Amino acid sequence: MKDQYIREYTERDWAKVAGSDRDHWVQRFRAEGPRATVEASHALFEHARSVRADFPGSRYVGADLSAQVRLKRLLDRAAHAFAIR
Repeated sequence: MKDQYIREYTERDWAKVAGSDRDHWVQRFRAEGPRATVEASHALFEHARSVRADFPGSRYVGADLSAQVRLKRLLDRAAHAFAIR
């Protein structure tokens, strides 16, 4: 890999990249609904399995479960907040 390519990558306008990514997913979600993100997550999972056959390992499963529990609690709080309005 050339130093120039590394430099160009590290000097990217990351805010612009993030905005473009966000805009892409907003458009996809509006057009396809939640199916778009579900299909993307399945594709990412399959890619991870093709790169690393043992994915997800027990370390990842434990971390994922913890994250899912935190997310569920946040969603419950949000649902409660909207319900009392």
